[in-house]
Amino acid sequence: MKGLTMRILPSLLIASALAFGVPAALADDIFIAPEIGIKFHDDGKVKKYKSHKWDGDDLAVGVVVPGDVEYYDVPEDVIVATPALKSHRYVYLNDHVYIVDGGRRIVAVVE
Repeated sequence: MKGLTMRILPSLLIASALAFGVPAALADDIFIAPEIGIKFHDDGKVKKYKSHKWDGDDLAVGVVVPGDVEYYDVPEDVIVATPALKSHRYVYLNDHVYIVDGGRRIVAVVE
């Protein structure tokens, strides 16, 4: 019985990780806490970034931003607080900050 339990337990752990972990990993919409949002806005003010005018589609999670928009590196203190943003950049459009992934798709709106 002990041998059977030793083989079933790892299988159950793997199955549960796949069942519960993969959907969460695939959903790459990122929540930005208000205190982190302030850091993005402060970074833009200190570096004197100007908001670009966007006349395209409504800006929301999932929208792909054109390549001719300026992209900025996520501030290091934000990456320390939110490591999930390490591979992301941000854009400043219509006086709002948006987090974008490597494919220029908006994954979060910074309030």
